[in-house]
Amino acid sequence: MQEENRKYGLWTTIAMVIGIVIGSGIFFKADDILILTDGNVAIGCFVLIVGAGGIIFGGITIAEWAKRTDDAGGLISYGEKAYGSRFAFLIGWFQMVVYYPALTAVVCWVASNYTLQLFANVEFLQGKIWPLTFLYMVLLYAINTFAPKLGGYLQTSTTFIKMIPLLLIAILGVLFGDPSSLQPDSITGAGIISGSSAVVAAAFSYDGWSIAPSICHEIKNAKRNLPMALTIAPIVILVIYLLYFLGITFLLGPEQILKLQDAAFEAASVKVIGNGAAKLLLAGVVISVLGTCNGIILGSCRVPHALAVRKELPGYEKIAKIHERFEVSLRSHLLSFLLSCVWLFIHYLSVESTVFHSFQLDVSGLPIVIMYIFYFLLYIGVLRYAWRGNIKSKFFGYICPVLACLGAGIVIYGGLSSPNGKMYLLISCTVLISGYGMLKALGKKHSA
Repeated sequence: MQEENRKYGLWTTIAMVIGIVIGSGIFFKADDILILTDGNVAIGCFVLIVGAGGIIFGGITIAEWAKRTDDAGGLISYGEKAYGSRFAFLIGWFQMVVYYPALTAVVCWVASNYTLQLFANVEFLQGKIWPLTFLYMVLLYAINTFAPKLGGYLQTSTTFIKMIPLLLIAILGVLFGDPSSLQPDSITGAGIISGSSAVVAAAFSYDGWSIAPSICHEIKNAKRNLPMALTIAPIVILVIYLLYFLGITFLLGPEQILKLQDAAFEAASVKVIGNGAAKLLLAGVVISVLGTCNGIILGSCRVPHALAVRKELPGYEKIAKIHERFEVSLRSHLLSFLLSCVWLFIHYLSVESTVFHSFQLDVSGLPIVIMYIFYFLLYIGVLRYAWRGNIKSKFFGYICPVLACLGAGIVIYGGLSSPNGKMYLLISCTVLISGYGMLKALGKKHSA
């Protein structure tokens, strides 16, 4: 793509990383972190720091690939540089079939949850969480398909809006809350091991930073701006997350958060600013979560196109075609939307069906382990690149990739040791095998 046709600058890219990561996970995973750490606030903070280390050093490490290519596909292009086309295809296939559409479905559902909390007195909306979730999906896909520049502006504006409720709870909680729940001496080896599965909840809260590379071919001066965004944004996110986690814990106490769960934010808002103003903050949360979903969809729509330009999907000629007026692939966007609908139905069954309840399927946690395995291998690829003398800096070539591998390894261990970790791994591997089989069949068709 010509430089003059690229739509997104540095600030939009930074806003995308911050806006995708902050906005959904921290609001409804703070209570999960406390549950999985038995209400231990100190270990909860430790878990958040570990998760942040993964994206800070992971972002810096992935930025080494971003400096070397700005081809369509982001991680797909990086995977191809690191290990070849088949490995790259598996990343793209998993992103297209599981990662993006599953996250889209869950985050739109979270936005609907908070919308119903905001309009609790509107009788017409009560019980309409699934139709509202679908409506949000349709609207956001429509914006990113028929007005892609508006999608970028939406991402930037919602990033600043979503900071307001987070920072207000963080600052007021830290200044006026009760810090007695934070006991640094309660961090023990046994406590950390028992709470290791909380790393997955933290990883979901931080997840999304890797979506920005999917639009690298649409970022102005991408080889400069994308690495800067992947370095600056994770540090900002860590500071905000820690302050928010401490703030809401100091305001309500861990016991109350465990009791209220996803309603904890609203309770904290009412406590510090009263009912009326709390509604305004809750409106900010709704906008925040929708901003996250917008960013996920922004990346999701590009993945089928990235695979199609590599001739790795059936009907790739049509999927790869860019619409002259909208400057996007309409078929790529449609395929992304349909896959999100499939995962929305799976999420519906996991929440509403008594049969699915026995499996305790958490759609939000399912894609995490495999994606972190892909990240881990890409970090190893940077180490190999440095070993061959292609990266001169020891900090960027060795220290950051090693620390990124350590962070990813902790998330992978926590994911596999969680109650459903092995089931999620089995489902994910089945998806990868199906994709590889399709690629082989497509290759035979081309050669016939």
